[in-house]
Amino acid sequence: QAMHVLTAPATKHKLSLTRDAYRNVGIIRVEVPPDFIDWDTQLEFYDPPEYTDESVDTDESVFPDQVKFNSDANDVNRISYYRSYQVDSGDPLNVRGRTGLKGRGIFRRWGPNHFAVTIITRWYRPGTGNSVFVRNKPVLEVLLVQEEDELPGKDQKTKFYHLPKVPIDREDPTRTVNKNTIKYQCYNLKHASPTPSSDLQEVVRKFKSSKTPASAQKTIDNEHLFDEAFKSWNSVYRGYFDDIYNTDNAWMEVDAISVNFENPLASRPLEVGVPVLCSEEVYHCKIVHHYSCLNSIHKFTISHFVD
Repeated sequence: QAMHVLTAPATKHKLSLTRDAYRNVGIIRVEVPPDFIDWDTQLEFYDPPEYTDESVDTDESVFPDQVKFNSDANDVNRISYYRSYQVDSGDPLNVRGRTGLKGRGIFRRWGPNHFAVTIITRWYRPGTGNSVFVRNKPVLEVLLVQEEDELPGKDQKTKFYHLPKVPIDREDPTRTVNKNTIKYQCYNLKHASPTPSSDLQEVVRKFKSSKTPASAQKTIDNEHLFDEAFKSWNSVYRGYFDDIYNTDNAWMEVDAISVNFENPLASRPLEVGVPVLCSEEVYHCKIVHHYSCLNSIHKFTISHFVD
């Protein structure tokens, strides 16, 4: 298992130019020539269409000129994981360049939209419980979430697998957001405390006063197992991500970590909980070099997780 922390340059700026990403809402990007992606390169008559999904649940200002960019203020971190970005007449400009579409798109925030991505692995031990080796290397399994998504220009929904992820507005050095996402989304720990592990004593106190001490003890044990596992997280990637829904004024950035589960967590049954992203099922899948059903962000992240 080889860990890689990626630094600049970040992922390519290619999928962000996908012209029909918003075809379902009648929006087609203008084409941006490769030599004119950079904002510092003048492109005359550049006037792309604009789209902001008004149905997105957000408390964001309607107009970006009311936002303080390149700063960590007002409970939202607007600092890019990649580098400082330009602001033109109040509009944040995509840190990697033009995309052929203005507006906020499907995102919650103007500027960088940060996501916490978690790679949960376990050693593949079928039947006897012994590790399986391929080319003298033990086989790893990764935890994936399955959901349905509408492909641009398609009438039917297609099932995709992705790594567990959740949008974040603040820095999370203790990785509590990652941990709780896994507990709720993939293991359905309905009674798990959403508070950081430092508040575990309060959880214990509450359950001691409950009428179901056996259930309480099981929940406390679950908390302890997850707390211990997430103490050994590793950074995999932190930076800009080339997503098909990126726009000139709103884009995706990810902070991906990995955690390897050992028993008893490794053998704990998976169970979909309250869906964070309309998830249907959760699975352990053996890591291979190509996942045709994986979104680009997760192919990219996994490819930099293992040799």
